[in-house]
Amino acid sequence: MAGGKLPPRQKMIAMMYLVLTALLAMNVSKDILDAFIVVNDGIENSTVTFADKTSIYYSKFAAAALDSETAKPFKEKADNVKKMSDELYEYIHKLKKHLVTVVDNVPEGSPDSLYHISNVQSKDNYDMPTLIMGLAEPANPKDGEFTAVELRGKINKFQADLLDMFKENKEVQDLMQKSLAVLNTEDFGVVNGTKETWETGNFYHVPLAAVITILSKIQSDVRTAEAEAVSKLYENIDAEGVSFSKVDGFAYAKKAYVMDGDSFAAQIFTAAYNDLDNPEIFIGGFDSTAVAKGETDENKIMKGTKGDNWSSAKNGGWYQLKDVQAGKGYLKIKEGVGVHDWGGIIKVKTKKGPKIYPFNSSFEVGKPSTTVAASSMNVFYMGIDNPVSVSAPMPNFKASAPGLRAGSGAGQYIMRPTAVGKVTINVTGTDDSGKTVNLGKSEFRVKKIPNPVPYIAGKTGSCTMSKSDLASGVIQAKMEGFEFDLKVQVSSFSLGTSVSGDYKEVNVNGSRMDGAAQALISKAARGQRFYVEKMKVKMPDGTTRELANINIKII
Repeated sequence: MAGGKLPPRQKMIAMMYLVLTALLAMNVSKDILDAFIVVNDGIENSTVTFADKTSIYYSKFAAAALDSETAKPFKEKADNVKKMSDELYEYIHKLKKHLVTVVDNVPEGSPDSLYHISNVQSKDNYDMPTLIMGLAEPANPKDGEFTAVELRGKINKFQADLLDMFKENKEVQDLMQKSLAVLNTEDFGVVNGTKETWETGNFYHVPLAAVITILSKIQSDVRTAEAEAVSKLYENIDAEGVSFSKVDGFAYAKKAYVMDGDSFAAQIFTAAYNDLDNPEIFIGGFDSTAVAKGETDENKIMKGTKGDNWSSAKNGGWYQLKDVQAGKGYLKIKEGVGVHDWGGIIKVKTKKGPKIYPFNSSFEVGKPSTTVAASSMNVFYMGIDNPVSVSAPMPNFKASAPGLRAGSGAGQYIMRPTAVGKVTINVTGTDDSGKTVNLGKSEFRVKKIPNPVPYIAGKTGSCTMSKSDLASGVIQAKMEGFEFDLKVQVSSFSLGTSVSGDYKEVNVNGSRMDGAAQALISKAARGQRFYVEKMKVKMPDGTTRELANINIKII
């Protein structure tokens, strides 16, 4: 798949594509593709659970509209969001059903169970899905009913219509734009010399089992976008001063299904929250009976022993979440493969005293097949060791690329690129029969190390300093904003100034002022300007760089 920084959905699609490549290369049995059933079921279950929680918002919109005229326009927008989301979700559902009907020859009027991926007989068929999706000629995808081109158009329209609802508030519209990244339909770019569109990158020559799973993921992304849009509209209701008699605790996760190695991130807040007053959030099991009776002491509500991190809650205890900002709590953890249920309580200050709002949620972690990732960044730099981590779904594998060598530890490599541009890391493995199989590849950008920034006496650019600071100063070359802890030194420079109308310049070897430079500085008058120029630095990639000048006024 195309390299670079991809949105979460396309990262998942890329990894699944690598799995399929490996499976087809090994010519394994069709039963292996049944693994997609597990992934598809996990996504569908998470989508249903997420939709149920989003419905809480719609109930609150209905209640608010009965109490306040100002809430009605926002309720109408929320209803429109639901209509658009349901229409796109249902279209994708019909597309999946159409694919199974044609590929598996399912008779009209058959029970719904025959359309479930687990009962599909032609999971490994990739010719028919390609034809149905209008990709028989990948360079010229066809439009029409149930084609990839039509699907892309509907997704784009859905995004545009959602953004249009927030055109009165540019800040909120920008936030929504970022949230809609999960539905990104940009082309993948040029791959192996061939232009790969969104349509071909997702659906060309991909087995039916994977196509169905990808479509389920898009449905999940539609529900994610719906929840984000409704959440933002709900904030507008609160901003208009609408009061609610009931407030529920709410845990919102942008992605309830994550891949192994990814972080699970969630925002925890009360549904009608106050961004000027932070609540207290406690994670772990709680006594719902105590909450129902009006108990507000967390020590009497939470179950088990109090700790100080996620591990405490995981082992039957509880802890207080520390990262709480602008009325919201932010949880970020890593967990192993499987479904993880969690919850807690939110303690909010009110004029009548504290109130407790319980919440429960869950997330699922899946295991990826093959991943290649730069450990420190998404690019490699010339002249230095770039750490790389590689994992694959078989014990015997190796990665290869120009400039890549094994590091210390399983799956650890060091990349020292040989040329600026792009480099591709190929991953191969050895199966039980000793046969070498291709597991996938990833493309990375290769850049030169950026120029250091020169400093003298802690200052750079145009600055002022005393004669003594200038005379005793050491010129330092700092790698500002660079991901690696790289140390470089200035090897030479020139110091110049105007003396009685004549420009005097001294060339210095090293990074400190020598005797000639100090003598020139000692005769300086207040307000006189000195120019540190021609600063040379030898970089790890073998190049010698000349740094930007420093303009100094004596005070």
